[in-house]
Amino acid sequence: MSTSHRLILSLAGILLGGSALAVQPPEPPAPPAPPAAPSKQISISVESNDGYALVDSRKDRVTMSGSDVDNQQIKQLKQSINGQFLWFRDQGKSYVMQDPALLARINEAWKPSQQLGEQMSGLGTQMSAHGKAMGELGGKMGARGQAQAKAGTRESEQLRVLARQQQELGRKLGDASRRQALATSDAARRTAERDVERLQQQMEDAQDEMEEANERIAAIHESEARQAEAISRQMDQRSKPMETLGKQMSDLGRQQEKAARAADKATRQVIAQSLSEGKARLVR
Repeated sequence: MSTSHRLILSLAGILLGGSALAVQPPEPPAPPAPPAAPSKQISISVESNDGYALVDSRKDRVTMSGSDVDNQQIKQLKQSINGQFLWFRDQGKSYVMQDPALLARINEAWKPSQQLGEQMSGLGTQMSAHGKAMGELGGKMGARGQAQAKAGTRESEQLRVLARQQQELGRKLGDASRRQALATSDAARRTAERDVERLQQQMEDAQDEMEEANERIAAIHESEARQAEAISRQMDQRSKPMETLGKQMSDLGRQQEKAARAADKATRQVIAQSLSEGKARLVR
């Protein structure tokens, strides 16, 4: 290969290396936030100031509704009452009801909502597992990008060093060529010719190194791209069931909201009955 062709390839190599290294590795996608752990406290929104809470002192579970639930009072009652009770507020006064038959009706009314909540909890556990796996894949994607950036930095520095060397060799080759052309003696001409040949060989050696560096850069990018693509496919496979689970949870959420409203209506009917029959005691 002629020296002129080598110089052209050298400049092309510098541009190729620079453009390849200018491409920054993509940021790994943020892993989805895992769903919140199922709460032991169920709250529903209703257009009423008269709140109530279905409490069992033996279990860490409270079903409550309304905007004026007194959590501190309920906590104190839970310590003094053994078993299940219904705390409620009516016309600004607080009551407790422990009638087994009426409590059984309330429990039965809330059973569909609680069952739907358990189903949602199971789906949430599945989504959490998929989310954790996607987070790990995202970490791998980030590690691949960092490895690619570090490798590219090393090759980029080598290309810059080689470019400076070739620039200096080109200057020296130009000087030697002028000395060869202006030589006034055979000895001076032969010395200049040897300098030209030596510098041309150094230029070719430097160009070979630059071509090898460019090949390494291309190989790094190709390898990292393949691995990133494989990880991306795995993340896509993980995201599809999460989309399905999300839709299922959304459907269950609507069903639970409907069931909770029906249970709330039944509970308030029981509250009215307990007051009319004197089965609720006033909390002082």
